[in-house]
Amino acid sequence: MEQVHDLIEAINEGIKDYVHRTGLVPTSISISPRSYRRLLELTAWEGRIGNLVVGCVPLIEIKTTSGKVKVIIDEMISDTEVEVTNELAGPV
Repeated sequence: MEQVHDLIEAINEGIKDYVHRTGLVPTSISISPRSYRRLLELTAWEGRIGNLVVGCVPLIEIKTTSGKVKVIIDEMISDTEVEVTNELAGPV
């Protein structure tokens, strides 16, 4: 059986790990374009928007376990990777 990547869990785990390592609250996450599309689908479903036409409502920030963070699309990141940063400290 193929293991499914849980994007929301990966984001929350990345944030939790970042806070633990740095003591700083992150301000942004970077994800792949494919992960961004999946995040759009998940937030549309949570908001009961239904079938969202990608591109009609940009996803600029999301609520996480540590508060709101900006969402950045990074074409160099793999689909299973989440990079967490704080604008003042940078990535760790």
